[in-house]
Amino acid sequence: MKWFSKLFSDSSSDNSSGELNAFLGTGTRFTGHLHFEGSVRIDGNFQGNITSPGTLILGREAVIKGEIEVSSLNANGTVIGTVRATRHVHLHENAVVDGLLVTPTLGIDEGAIVNGSIEMRPPSPVAEASAGALDTQDVPYLPNSSARPAISIMPDNCCTEASSDAAQSQNEDGG
Repeated sequence: MKWFSKLFSDSSSDNSSGELNAFLGTGTRFTGHLHFEGSVRIDGNFQGNITSPGTLILGREAVIKGEIEVSSLNANGTVIGTVRATRHVHLHENAVVDGLLVTPTLGIDEGAIVNGSIEMRPPSPVAEASAGALDTQDVPYLPNSSARPAISIMPDNCCTEASSDAAQSQNEDGG
């Protein structure tokens, strides 16, 4: 099956095992609910809900109308509806998304189009906790209240030793 995934991957694949579990080719039409493990590539028309803990790959001719909930999405086709990806989304040059896109990480190639809303949330509770710890720091934030600070914060003890050592040597030298 690896030859099959390589044959149809054309840089839209993000499957670490190299296996493609299913393929809906150009000209196919499917209506309903699709749930899968691993990776699935769609080049045809799909209307309904798609859920998976794996990777969904949309070829250039793909048109999806409905709700998508996956770990990863690599799209070079059209999505009309809501996309929720727990890991990442990559929109290739021919991708079009009309609707809501929710993902912790997003890659967009030149030529891709997003008409709608994008929500980028931290991928895990650990990331949310570390972002919450920065709320007490005096750093600039982007307008969105859930955004991360625009600059990096050094730990409290990072520079205090060096500056106190410099001050102490200045005092010893008579400065």
